[in-house]
Amino acid sequence: MSKWKLSKYTVVFRCESGDAIFHNSFMGAIAVIPSNEFSRLEEDLYQEIDEKDFADNCLKELCENGFFFPSQIDEADFVEKILKRENRSKNLDLVILPHENCNFRCDYCYETHQGGIMETEIVEGLKLFTYNKVAEYSSLNTRWFGGEPLLARDIIYQLSDSFLESCERAGIPYSSHMTTNAYLLTPEVVDELLKRKINKFQITFDGPEIIHDSTRKLAGGGKTFKVILNNLLAMKNRDLDFYVSLRVNFNNASLVLMEDLFRLISENFGNDPRFGLYFRPIGKYGGPNDEKLEICQPEYAKLIEMELTEEYSQFGYLDKLVKKSLQPHGQVCYAAKESSLIIGADGTIYKCSVAFEDPKNHVGKLKPDGTMAIDKSRWNLWVANEDSEASKCISCPVKPICQGKYCPRYTIRKKEPICAMKAKEYEKLVQIASSYDGMLL
Repeated sequence: MSKWKLSKYTVVFRCESGDAIFHNSFMGAIAVIPSNEFSRLEEDLYQEIDEKDFADNCLKELCENGFFFPSQIDEADFVEKILKRENRSKNLDLVILPHENCNFRCDYCYETHQGGIMETEIVEGLKLFTYNKVAEYSSLNTRWFGGEPLLARDIIYQLSDSFLESCERAGIPYSSHMTTNAYLLTPEVVDELLKRKINKFQITFDGPEIIHDSTRKLAGGGKTFKVILNNLLAMKNRDLDFYVSLRVNFNNASLVLMEDLFRLISENFGNDPRFGLYFRPIGKYGGPNDEKLEICQPEYAKLIEMELTEEYSQFGYLDKLVKKSLQPHGQVCYAAKESSLIIGADGTIYKCSVAFEDPKNHVGKLKPDGTMAIDKSRWNLWVANEDSEASKCISCPVKPICQGKYCPRYTIRKKEPICAMKAKEYEKLVQIASSYDGMLL
């Protein structure tokens, strides 16, 4: 007869109502147990149970959904093997910087804007690289970044046409995403992007118009809020297939006015499932204005983000982000993945998009013939991840979510991994997620 014990990766939270919320980080599963049911099974939580206990249907379902694990199997070893197999991704992810300058000068930006448009020989090298490599992968995803990528629209179109042709030849799917300030995202540009399968966009507001226009300015000076909003409204008013993630940056100054922005977004985009919303705190990432930036204190910023997420959760996209962040691999940084590369305009290969000036982040060079020269010692700093075996990671019940890879940049600098969430942040996240569609047993 099989015996079961509470999974190493199951955490139980008690609500004020007396209900209990179970979260298992390996399964990515959440269960809400009413207080009367929980009082019956509470004494079984931390002792071995067997199948005769399945007369209690609640216990049976918890076991079947991974909250308990078979006692005779080494769970840590079992989970580690599966995660490692899943980490050997066959999906090629290319972050491309077609232009490293920008038409904006945001107060908090960490980029130097010293680079320019992608060199012709690098464009040709990137075409050759994908042509020769895509057959080794099961899919290709590109993410257009900058600077501002739309300053190099012709290069984006040219490369996209080549990528689509290479993927069709190899018989693999192609998808594409763009992070843009949207100032140049006119209807004509949208048409050109969508025909090339660039149909997912991240676009940022810094709060309501009065705040946004003071922090997210044109390079030569000038306001940007209305142009961005009008471009988004033009997208909304057309029957096209796309998805826009509206990122809202916040600090102490914008928080008090956030209701104004939310009202505007809700009125214009609230009933359109092609638009979503999420929040991030403004931070200091090494930019020239760091000393002058007004930011939320780091120890509180994440909790504020959670509160905003909960308050505006009815908008739609928030629940997808919350759920993803509680899934296995959900908070593993792209920089830690073997199959993820950033290609600079001059052919420099990076792993991290917030450390372009750090020599340790210059992991290689794309050559005009489509080959890459990789500095393995620097590459391994980002992907080897020996720190995931640090004692605090080994014993952590949410290890499957981040696997010690939440921020390789931090790990390289501090010689130890940083936790993806503090305990209170984790509990709040689980509570928010359970309010969407927690499995009620």
